[in-house]
Formats: sequence, C-alpha cells, structure tokens
Amino acid sequence: MKVRRNNRNKRLLSSEAEASLSLIVARIVYGINWFNISSIFPLIVLEFNTDVSLLGSISASFFIGIGLFQIPAGIFAARFNPSVSAVLGITIASAAALLSGLSASPLELILLRFMVGLGMAFFFSSAIILIARYGKRGSPGFSIGIMNAAHSMGGIIGIFGWIVIAQIVGWRISLIVSGALGLGTALFMIITIPDTRNIRVGGSIETRNKKDYPYQQIRKEQKFKIFDALRILSNRTLIYLGVVLIGIQSAWATELTFLVIYLRSLGFSSELVGVIASLPLITAIFSAPLIGRFYDKTRDMSKMLIICGVGTSLAIVGLSVHNLYLIIASVILTGFFSGGAFTVVYETARTVSAEGVLTSRKSRDTSISNTDKSNSDNIKNYLPSDWPYFDTLRIAWVNGLSLIGVLWTPIVFSHIVKEASYDMAWIFSAAVTALFVLTPIKFLK
Repeated sequence: MKVRRNNRNKRLLSSEAEASLSLIVARIVYGINWFNISSIFPLIVLEFNTDVSLLGSISASFFIGIGLFQIPAGIFAARFNPSVSAVLGITIASAAALLSGLSASPLELILLRFMVGLGMAFFFSSAIILIARYGKRGSPGFSIGIMNAAHSMGGIIGIFGWIVIAQIVGWRISLIVSGALGLGTALFMIITIPDTRNIRVGGSIETRNKKDYPYQQIRKEQKFKIFDALRILSNRTLIYLGVVLIGIQSAWATELTFLVIYLRSLGFSSELVGVIASLPLITAIFSAPLIGRFYDKTRDMSKMLIICGVGTSLAIVGLSVHNLYLIIASVILTGFFSGGAFTVVYETARTVSAEGVLTSRKSRDTSISNTDKSNSDNIKNYLPSDWPYFDTLRIAWVNGLSLIGVLWTPIVFSHIVKEASYDMAWIFSAAVTALFVLTPIKFLK
C-alpha cells in the first residue's frame, strides 16, 4: 500500500511539473508576442509608408483589448474553469499574432492587436491561478514570481530576437513564427494541465495539495451566480490593490515606452541604448521570484508594497539626472522593485476573502483541515466568493483596473516632454507612482 501511495505521489509531482512547465513556456511566448511588435515597427513603417502614429494606435488598441476584457475573462474562468480560459486565451492571442503577419493594411493590424490583447486577458489571470496551484509546493508567491520572470524573459526575446528574425525573413514571417509558437504552447497546455472540473466531493483530489489551494471540494449543485461576481468587483480591498498597481504599471509602462528615445536624445549609441533598455526586464527575471519567495515567508503585504513603491519612485527620479551610471542604476532598480510589486499584488489579490480581509495560507490550511475532519456539508458554510474559482476574477479585476487606469500616463508624459523636458516628465512619473502606491496602503486590511 505504501509503495502504491509513493508511486501515485510521484505521478502527481510529475504531472504538476509538466503543467507548470507548459504555463511558464506559454508565458514566455506571451511576452514575445507582447513586445515584438515594437521592435519590428521600423520595418512595418517602411512597408505601409506611415509614421510613428501607427505605433501609438497599435499600442492603444492592444491595451484596450487586454484591459477591457480582464473582467469578462475572470467571470468566464469562474463560470467554467481557469484551464479552459487560459488555453482559450493563449489560442486567441497567438492566432491573432499569426494573422498580423498577413495583414493587408494598418487598420487590420490595429484590429488584430486588439484581439491579441483580448486573448492575453483570458490567459493571464487564469495562468496565475494555475501556476499557484501546480507550482512550487507551499510557495505560491514564488511560483507567481516565476511567471512574471517568464514574461520578462519573453520580452527580452521579443525585443532583441525578433528584430534579428525580421531582418532575415521579414517582419511578416517573424509574426507568423511567434503566433505559431503560441499555438504550440496552447497544445502543450492542453496535454499537460489536468481538467479540474471533475473534482468529486469527499473523493481524492488528483491535483495540488489542498493546503495551497483550499476549498476544492465543491458541491455540484452550487452554481456560479453573477451576484457573487459583483461582490468581487465591489470589494474595496481589491480596488485598493488595483490602485496600488496603477502606480507600478505607470512607472513600468512609461520607462519601457520612452527610455529608448530618451537615451537617444542624450546622445548614447544605439547599441548601448539597447542594452540599457533591456535591464529592467532582465532584473525583473530575478527579483520577481526572489521577492515572491520572501513574501511567502513574511506575508507582510504593507511593508513589501511600501518598499517597492518608494524604491520604484526613487529609481524613476534617478532617470532625470543626466549621468550614465546613475541612469543604469535607476533602470536596474526600477525592474527590481516593479517586478517584486507585481508579484506581491497578484498573490495578495489571490488571498482576499469575500469580506475584503487578507487571509494567510495558515488560516486556509486550518479551514480545509476542519473540512476534512467533518462531512462535506460544511463546505456550504463558505461564501461563494471565497471559492477558489473566484481567485481568477480577483486577479483579473486588479490587473484590469491597473491597465485601464494607466492609459492616461503616457499621454501626459509625452505632453510634459513637449512643453517642458524629459527631466520634469520623469519626476512627474515618480510622483504618480508614489501617490498611487502609498495612498491606499492604510486602507488595506
């Protein structure tokens, strides 16, 4: 009997490792399809005989798609299954990226980038929940950090790798390749991620250990209700977390959008600019899982977000000083603190109860332990919005708030550059980050 149990545990560990790997690979390709369009844009301009305004339209349509569909994606995952949502999302995003290589006009390219954003909205929050379930045992924060690191890695590949591919085979073929890679990861996910809809009340759970993903024993007669979703969307704690993330998203998006052109205006060579511009993504690869692991141990959300918020703000201010070494240090620190802040916010949102209280894994462990000791009827005592399939909607809501809330910052930043200077614009960006991160902290329970 013991040998049989050990064999089953080995199979479960192997299944979890395969599921985690497929999610990480999909997230890397997700990052490639997010960033590669900007790296090959000069080639697109030449073919369509247009100007930089097309890049603005492409970027806007993408962020509108990924921002507006966060909530529908979260509700879809809650109603059905995060596995289904993640696979559907990466399929839509990848297919749209592939078709972008076949676009006959700028308008088609703009519409397809909207579809890429829509698909990524369905993938993101569900993938975060799945990696927390199948990733490193006892360390959901670390696992979420790995997913954020994978996104940064994909961004580096998309920025540097795709310009090389595009110069060899053309920008159209390069987009077809990235889209095809994404479709391949969708197939990989279908093969490796268990279908969690077949969990039986009182039966064995052939997925994660129950301590990291509680309340999995759900009654079949308990159905999804839209009222429960509305409770999530009106949850003040999640709204405050979304406001915090606006500040981090603002710094992250502004730096990645304007850093290259800013450094070029200071007279640095293209080669050096490319290296410096990649440093935030490179740093985030290491900081996201590192800070996520530290957060798993401390669970001190307020202190972690204050440190990350202040660190990010000071780093952005450093960009206003025209000193190469200080700029490099500022860029590295922005990636370090931003990558950590994203991880802390997503893991915190995942553990917010229906009443807006931040719960610890210890309390969840106790809850599920008590459920095991009693009969399965005790499960009905849990509020519907505490059930795990609402974790996806929590993260989607927080991420959607930040993506929509940050749309105005690049516009204001560019206006300040035009009317004043880059120095004032960086100081403005730092102030926005500090304001949005630090103000809501005192309201978080």
